[in-house]
Amino acid sequence: MDTPDKPENSSSNNELRQEALKLREFIKKVRAEAELGPMIKSKRCFSIIAEDIDPDDDSRSKRQQIEQDRAEEEAAAAAAKAAEARKALMRDKREIFFRRLKSYSPRFHFRKRPFTALDGAKYGWRDTHLVGKKDPRTCILQCDACQGKMFVITFDPNSDNPKVKEVTKIYKESLITCHAETCQWRNGPDQDVVYNFPIQSLEDGVDRFRGGVYSFIITQKITRRKISKDTSAASQEEKNLIPPLQHPLDELTYSKVCALGVNFQQQRQEIGEPMDSDTVYAASLLSLFGWQLFGESLLAVKCDLCCSKIGFYQIKQGEKLDVMKEHKEYCPWVNSETAGAYSPKAHYSNRDRKICGYEWMVDMVVIEYSLIMRNKFLSLATRDATDEKRYELKQKMYRANELLKLWDSYSSSYSSNDSSEQQQK
Repeated sequence: MDTPDKPENSSSNNELRQEALKLREFIKKVRAEAELGPMIKSKRCFSIIAEDIDPDDDSRSKRQQIEQDRAEEEAAAAAAKAAEARKALMRDKREIFFRRLKSYSPRFHFRKRPFTALDGAKYGWRDTHLVGKKDPRTCILQCDACQGKMFVITFDPNSDNPKVKEVTKIYKESLITCHAETCQWRNGPDQDVVYNFPIQSLEDGVDRFRGGVYSFIITQKITRRKISKDTSAASQEEKNLIPPLQHPLDELTYSKVCALGVNFQQQRQEIGEPMDSDTVYAASLLSLFGWQLFGESLLAVKCDLCCSKIGFYQIKQGEKLDVMKEHKEYCPWVNSETAGAYSPKAHYSNRDRKICGYEWMVDMVVIEYSLIMRNKFLSLATRDATDEKRYELKQKMYRANELLKLWDSYSSSYSSNDSSEQQQK
């Protein structure tokens, strides 16, 4: 068997190594003269390079994800803050608008004017409660933004006289032109302020109607208690009770409204003993037409949309309070154009026809009344009361079962004692 010559191989390897070292030194010298860096800094295997690269990429991706999440959170927070600021701005604008609308005095309302108080408030005008020196029927309006003033005289804008029509046109144009050139109201009404019928869903309508019925009934009851305790105040406080009411409803609709009010009154446990039917009917009518208590006592009613106020003491003996005509003509409760509401009935034939607020409430009452008549458990307003009744029935059944178990145990023990005595005998 042949074996390799080890000394010759080792000598040849040494020669090759020497030549490689010379070549390496020569390359270094050449690269140094050429001002070049070393070709290879250090020997690193692929596994070490991979281990060095992977942690960097992972941490970089994590940092990117954290930065992205942080950016999304900041964007969401900024959007929420902007939405909240927008909501606050809208609320402030609406409050300022109704402040202007409330400023118009009865002197302005009770005489015919070329435009309504709603038009003036929309274009930034408020009533100063001042009158002209020559004609006390002339009202003076003012803009708080530019301090501009407008003198509004009294005349019928619906007259067929061409001169009257021309003056009416000039006045309506003056809603803009009487403002200063730099005033914001030169651009027209603020589109952010919406004046319409605020109730949109059946649940909101039921809650509004029911809450109004409760408030009037409870306040009427408190007032009567006060009269019964203090007989000296009876002559004064009797005028604060709900006066007779006048309404445009037909008999069938009126009966449904009253029946629904009675149903709500029966559900309310805080009221205590049932009130007389006249009080419940009056409370139902006032709530249906959008009237609310003016303060905590039963002194007057108000409308939050047209800012009308009626004191019950103003109704003379033998007169009736008209729940419809006491609203301003532009009020959404009685004006279909400003209300912008449509019937909540799903299969209503004239569903595309605009209706006013009290008509919407009448349709809501009809729907709720039919639900109660068909099945009380389907009613929108009686769900809470139904749940309470079911809970009470369950509690009664539970107590009855406990009593039955107790009776069974007592009877079984008694029978066992009786049998043992008989055996002893």
